[in-house]
Amino acid sequence: MILNILVNAAHAIGENANTSQKGLITISTKQIDAWAEIRIQDSGCGIPEHIRARVFDPFFTTKPVGKGTGQGLAIAHDVIVNKHKGNILIESEPGQGTTFILRVPIAARLGDAVAA
Repeated sequence: MILNILVNAAHAIGENANTSQKGLITISTKQIDAWAEIRIQDSGCGIPEHIRARVFDPFFTTKPVGKGTGQGLAIAHDVIVNKHKGNILIESEPGQGTTFILRVPIAARLGDAVAA
């Protein structure tokens, strides 16, 4: 799921190639209480506000035919939110880049099954 987001970040940087600056992807992690947080930030083209609500929809893509399947972010959302009871936040500014913030619980909550 992290690879899916990294590939999207690389593509977003490629779409922002008109700038004189090199593209940058930054990954950071930290613990916030009982949560692990992973931030994946890019200096790409950003995500317009009117499509942010759809980026996790299966088969939704802004890429040209043959470039994307629309499955990467849908899979990431399923793994983080549905399977690990976490969440994904998006901070984005068109023309400035995007940050995906992934948060997952570090330990199983009481009453949850613990995987062996």
